[in-house]
Amino acid sequence: MSTQKQASGGPLFVLATNNTMAHVYRDVQSLLDAREIKPDQLRSIEFFDVQGHKLVPTLSDTGALTGLRDSGSAPNVSVVQQRLYTTRANLASGVDARIARHQPRVTRDEALSNLAVLEGRSLPDCYVLLEPIFSHSYASAGPIQPRHDGSWWHNFWAH
Repeated sequence: MSTQKQASGGPLFVLATNNTMAHVYRDVQSLLDAREIKPDQLRSIEFFDVQGHKLVPTLSDTGALTGLRDSGSAPNVSVVQQRLYTTRANLASGVDARIARHQPRVTRDEALSNLAVLEGRSLPDCYVLLEPIFSHSYASAGPIQPRHDGSWWHNFWAH
């Protein structure tokens, strides 16, 4: 019988269960510091590390996210890779709607050039490629983190 251990360090992916959204975080603490995930969102997202392990939320008595732990299941790199590829394809297919919602206007080619091509890449490489757009800025890392400090491109693609 395997025990479920608390996920500690290392990059992670947050993917919508319907593969329409992605975020990346450098570690569990940066995910918690962003204070972006609300209890009602937990049913529509899943967490994975860059080794392909599924991570499950740990919650407070009020249902707030307090951490992640290993699910105890075997890592599945190919499934996580495919989820990332599908999410990227879904984002690309909706680029025109995103352009219409955001100011200043950008061209389709400019927008798509800021969406990393992931096919054929390892999960650690996918993280590196996604981090500039799908993470939050860590430049102001300190004891007090703003709730949302993503770049313009982050807001375009991730929100």
